[in-house]
Formats: sequence, C-alpha cells, structure tokens
Amino acid sequence: MMKSIGHYIQATQSILGVRKAEKQDGSLQRPVVVIESDDWGSIRMPSPTVLKELKAKGHRYFDHIGYDRYDTLASNTDLEVLIEALNSVKDSEGNAAKLTMNCVVANPDFDKIRHSGFQEYHYELFTETLRRYPHHDRSFALWKEGMKQGGLHPQFHGREHLNPQMWLGLLQKGCKTVLDSFDKRVMSVVVDKTDDPRQHSLAAFNLANEEEYAFAKESVREGLDLFEQLFGYRSVSMIAPNYTWDTAIEDEAARCGVKYLQGSRNQRHSYYVMRNGGQAEIRHTGQRNGNGQVYMVRNCSFEPSENPKRNADFCMAQVEQAFKRGQAAIISSHRQNFIGELYPENRENNIKQFKSLLSSIVKNYPNVIFLTSDELGKMIETNGIQ
Repeated sequence: MMKSIGHYIQATQSILGVRKAEKQDGSLQRPVVVIESDDWGSIRMPSPTVLKELKAKGHRYFDHIGYDRYDTLASNTDLEVLIEALNSVKDSEGNAAKLTMNCVVANPDFDKIRHSGFQEYHYELFTETLRRYPHHDRSFALWKEGMKQGGLHPQFHGREHLNPQMWLGLLQKGCKTVLDSFDKRVMSVVVDKTDDPRQHSLAAFNLANEEEYAFAKESVREGLDLFEQLFGYRSVSMIAPNYTWDTAIEDEAARCGVKYLQGSRNQRHSYYVMRNGGQAEIRHTGQRNGNGQVYMVRNCSFEPSENPKRNADFCMAQVEQAFKRGQAAIISSHRQNFIGELYPENRENNIKQFKSLLSSIVKNYPNVIFLTSDELGKMIETNGIQ
C-alpha cells in the first residue's frame, strides 16, 4: 500500500536532526574536481524563430537566464567540440577531464498526447527525439564515443525534465500559454499563478497530490531501468530537476539502487510538503539521509550562459577556495553552456573559457584528479571525506 504524503512530510521533519548530527569532518589528501552538467537528453527550444513567435504572443520563457535562448538537444558539432575540450588536459593520473552528464532518458511524445485529446501522457526515448533534429544523426554515437574515451559519463536526472501530470492538467484546462507552446513542441513556458501556483512544469518532482506522487515514483523506477538499457550500467547517483525533491523520491531512488544525491546547498521540497509546513533544507557534502544515501553539494559554478559573471575566473576562484578548505571542487555547469546549435557564438565563447578553466586547474594543481559524481560518492562513502 502506498504511503501517504503526510508520512513523507513527517519523515522529512523527524530525520532532519539526525542528518545534521551525522556530519563527518574530513579533508582530501589531494585536490579533486568533479564537473556536473544537467539537462542532457531533454528537449528545450527548437529554434530562435519558435522562441520569437511564442514571445510575440505574450508568453513568458526562461530566455532571460539563457535556457530558452541557447539550450536545445546537443548536435554533432556540440559534442565533438565538448569532447575535444575535455581531452585538452590531463590530470595527475593521465586522465582527461570528466563531465558527469546528468541526463533524462525520455521526452514527451507530442503526437500521441494530442491524439489522446490531452488525456494520456506518452513519452519517447531521447534517442528517438534526436532523429527529428537536423544536425543530430551522429549525436548518440558521439555520446558513446565520449563515454569510451572516459570524458563523458551519464548519470540519472529523471525520466523526463517534466511533471507530466501538472502539464497534462494545464493542457486539459485549455491554458493558452501551454497549448501554444505545445503546438511548437515546447514545454518550458511560464504560466500565471492562477493557472498553477508552481508556475511551470519543468520540476519533475515538484508534486502537489497523491496522484502526482504515484506517477513520479513510477517515473523514477522506469527511468532508471531505461537508463540501464540505454547505457549498459545502472546509475548510482542522481540529481532532481530544478533541485526539487523530498523524502518520497529519495526512498524510491534508494530502492532502485541510487546511493548518491547530487544537489545544491539548498534542497527545495515539493509544493505539497512546503504547503504543509515543510522547509527548504541546507545540505553539505558527506551528509547522509535515513537510507544511508550520501549528499554531494555543488560548491563551484561555471554558468556563463546564465550569467556572464559566472565565467572561468569566477569558477577558478571558487575551486581555489574549495581546495583551501580541503574539499572536492564540485562544479555546476548546465548543458546550455556547451550548446551552439541555436547560436554558435554561445558554444564558441564558452568552450574557450571552459578550456581556459581546465588548463588553469591542471597548471595550478598538478596533483589534481578528475572524478565523476559516482566516483566521488564512492570515495566519500568509503573514507568519510568531504
């Protein structure tokens, strides 16, 4: 029998004190760099023309922070350039830089959803979505090539970067902003609070009721199975879309073999939990939850497409501070920073900075090692380091 949402609210509140008490002091014997990059596999904006047309109708998107301006499925060229950048440096063990590609495995099947009259949700594997994009015929093969070389390492971000139940509800209500976006195969529109107080449906685990909880838990189980089918191994770490999740999702992920939870310092809980007295929680790397899962918190940011000030110099200063504290440098850098399919200059400018950042790291810290998120998780689990 499915546990109630109230159970998960109580569990979150009751174990918070225990989690804080479990913090372990520790430091690294040599500098470690982990680069975590979200959103791979997910659709975003098909073209600049589509964005222009939708905005002309008065709809709101996330182009002010880059995502709906620059972000789309990675093309052949995007991946070729990224792999070359990762291979441009070597760490103290002779390894190229490693990018943990946090990916979704599916996207909405717009045609089937429309055919159902918006009554049923259907999805397709992201490898199928790639077939409809113009410069992506070698994209997944390049994923595999990058994985073989060791620079690209997929981990789980969700079955899709979407709360399908919320999205379907808005479509069924005839919400014009969502319907217009749907017609262009876009799901990232911002809606009015009167349509839904959450305002967008991109946070897959920002849940409001029992039905959404049941659907989301099933998506975790199914998504992790699909991940294994696509990549040939089980993902043992994950990052929730939009840094929003709660105990129910952690429990389901733990049952499916997820040991390490990537995230930011602030964990946002679901709409239901927050509406019923829950509070955002502060996390630290090495902290464990009631399942024994290890939290890993990003402490560095290379996000020039979101904010030009969060560039290579900004990130390098954060890396230096992390090392001074004896911590791993866990760098956040979303997919949009490496995408040039919509605007080539976005990729060109950011890749240049990215290579400069990597070069500075290996030059200033010749004993550095690059790890993936799950490799760092295993190190923390084994040695109790931060």
